[in-house]
Amino acid sequence: MTRRGSRRGQLSDLHVFRYVPADSPVHRSWAGTKICAIVVLTLGLLLWPTWAAGGLALVVVLVGALVSRIPRGVAPRVPLWIWLFLLVGAVIALLAGGGELVVLGPLRLRVGGLDEWARFSLIALDLLLFAALMSWTTQLADLAPALGRLGRPLRRLGVPVDEIVGAIALAIRCLPLLLEETRMLLAARRTRLPETPRSWKDRSLAAEQLFMAGLQSSLRRARELAEAIEARGGKMSSLGETHELGLADLFTVALVLATTAGMALLR
Repeated sequence: MTRRGSRRGQLSDLHVFRYVPADSPVHRSWAGTKICAIVVLTLGLLLWPTWAAGGLALVVVLVGALVSRIPRGVAPRVPLWIWLFLLVGAVIALLAGGGELVVLGPLRLRVGGLDEWARFSLIALDLLLFAALMSWTTQLADLAPALGRLGRPLRRLGVPVDEIVGAIALAIRCLPLLLEETRMLLAARRTRLPETPRSWKDRSLAAEQLFMAGLQSSLRRARELAEAIEARGGKMSSLGETHELGLADLFTVALVLATTAGMALLR
């Protein structure tokens, strides 16, 4: 494999659910603090979905990525079909019209629909970056204890916190495994069928076969996981949380509260 091909293969990997170790305040922050920060910022974007709110959230997540020293190569390469999907959405939004009238020579366009599309695309990008930064700076093993500690007051109301946290922890841990299974299935298919499907019918058939193979593999993994849990007693409980809050957590809380207040003031 050439050097260019090797680099292209590295860039095509999906690193969203991989922990990137580093010694930074974001990494040292408690997982529960980051979960609460994402929830508060998401609520702010839902309550005040404006350009200012989306811009403030984008600045916060970019600052977090810089402080945590996330390497540039960690970001996944966006497939071409996503760009095409966004382009089609932009064209449909532009044709929808509405809003302010813009004159470009002989063209008279109303860009209200395009403005709405771009604004909500920015908010969706913010949410994806929140999840990516969380996964890059937090180990999966820290999420379940943090969720259990955050849900501790709900136990007094009879909410099955341990069962819910256990199910969420299993789902989070299975995501990297599912991605790895998908990579293996794609590699196996390329080995057996090296030629790329040309027609849309062949492409749809290949996607259907890949989906069915992935579904069978997921069911098999789920059965093995259920048998392993049953062999160990069948009861899931969240582990005790011993993380102490520090200056990084206090700074994160202050930054999130200030950002949310800015969203409310600039709405």
